[in-house]
Amino acid sequence: MSGSRKKFFWTHGVSRDEVNRALADQNDSMLYRQNVRRSLVAFAGVAITALVVSAFLSDGKIQSYIEGIALAVSIVLYFIIRKSCRLIAEAPAELLDERLLEIRNQTYYIAYQILVVAVGLTIGFVWVGDRAEEPILHGSQLTPFVIAFFMIGVLLPNLVLAWRLPPESRE
Repeated sequence: MSGSRKKFFWTHGVSRDEVNRALADQNDSMLYRQNVRRSLVAFAGVAITALVVSAFLSDGKIQSYIEGIALAVSIVLYFIIRKSCRLIAEAPAELLDERLLEIRNQTYYIAYQILVVAVGLTIGFVWVGDRAEEPILHGSQLTPFVIAFFMIGVLLPNLVLAWRLPPESRE
C-alpha cells in the first residue's frame, strides 16, 4: 500500500503525494488568487515576447543577455504558475475529481487550439520570410524563435489553466 502512495507519474512529472498536497492545501497563499495568476500569465507572455524580440536585435551581446534572462524568467514562471494552478494541468486523471478533470480537459483543448494557431503563424512567417529577397531572419537568429516555441508548448496548458481557473472562495 505504501508503494502506491509514493507512486511517481513519470509522464506527468508529479507524484501522488505532490498532487494530493497541492489540491488539499488550505493556506491562503497569494499564488491561489485569480488576479495573481493572471498577472503571472501576463509576465510569462512578456518573457516569451522578449525571446522573440531578441531575435531582431543586431547586437549579439544584448541579444544573448535578453534571451538568457527571458528564458530564465520563463522557466521560473513555469514552476510558479504550475504551483498556483495546484498541479491540475500535470495531474493524471486518476487523481482528479470529475470537476477538475473537466476543467483540465477543456484547458488542454484550448491550449492545443492556441498552439495550432501559433504554429500556423510561425510557418506562415517563415514562408513569407523565405520568399523575401532579403531574408527577415538569418540562421543565428532562429534560436530565440525555437526556444520561444518550446517554451510556449511547455507553458501553454498552465497559462490557459491559470487564466481560466475560477476564483477560490477565500478571495
